Amino acid sequence: MEQNRFKRLWQHWLCPRFRVERYFPTADLQRISSEIGRSEQNHQGQIRFVIESRYPSSAVLGGLNTRTRAWQWFGELGVWDTEMNSGVLVYISFADHAVEIVADRGIAGKVGTEAWQHVCETMREAFKSGAFVAGLESGLREVNTILSRHLPRDPRDGAVDELPNEVVLR
Repeated sequence: MEQNRFKRLWQHWLCPRFRVERYFPTADLQRISSEIGRSEQNHQGQIRFVIESRYPSSAVLGGLNTRTRAWQWFGELGVWDTEMNSGVLVYISFADHAVEIVADRGIAGKVGTEAWQHVCETMREAFKSGAFVAGLESGLREVNTILSRHLPRDPRDGAVDELPNEVVLR
């Protein structure tokens, strides 16, 4: 157990933000942020993406897992605070090679966990092959499809953008 903890700590030390930024160029993240805004015109969901390069050493040694960290980001970014409780957080822990999706209660009751797991797996497969930006894009397309199916926007309603669309990279 201790050996795994130190191995994970080493993985996190090897993933400083400047290294991770090479895989996610600013221009691509800005384009994806714009795509998030456009996708939200098709449904009532609010989408946020977070790419976290690594955790502080104390968090790794304390056993912080990616699901718990995703929930922390969900709260910190206010993804839960939308009128229809339809926020969706796509969280990437780069050092852990993990993808997590947290959906607020307005969508979680309509979409099974297997749909979200499929999105995560699609993204992980792209990341494994080194296609990091393509992984984000495919994840966004799948989330857009899910939200459009389960929370379609009435064309008579104006588009409401309750949360920032920027991809967070830390």
